[in-house]
Amino acid sequence: MVLHLLGVNLPENKIVRVALTYFYGIGHKTAQQICSKLSIHKTCKLHELSESQIQQISMELSNMKIETDLKREVINNIMHHRSIGTYKGKRHAMGYPVRGQRTKTNARTARRLNGRWIRKEGFSTLANSSNNATSSNPIFKLLPFFIQFKPFDRSLPR
Repeated sequence: MVLHLLGVNLPENKIVRVALTYFYGIGHKTAQQICSKLSIHKTCKLHELSESQIQQISMELSNMKIETDLKREVINNIMHHRSIGTYKGKRHAMGYPVRGQRTKTNARTARRLNGRWIRKEGFSTLANSSNNATSSNPIFKLLPFFIQFKPFDRSLPR
């Protein structure tokens, strides 16, 4: 049997603190804190809970930021960093590791995870947006002038 709680299917034969980790944003420590707050034994399984205990758990979870609210906040934080042009935002946009990890090897996880928010939401990355930016941005019309102009070149006549 499966218990449906706040949009997440929880298997009834699992221990309560393990089943609570099925929610996005709840780890083992938070699940243990919830169980201790509601005085649920650490070996208690979901099918052993009473209806009032299940309601207490759902009330406790409804006060927390979990699932889609937390995912939306993470995406908004990433997009904020990208929009203000920080180093972290640029690293997210290019799919590189964000927190100083090496990139010569072992960046496979970053390539898999850091670009997924942008690809899933349909936002363009820096590499893909260069074609769109050239057609709409007027600075690119002056680009040949900037390339030819060399202010410190001594070969120009005085």
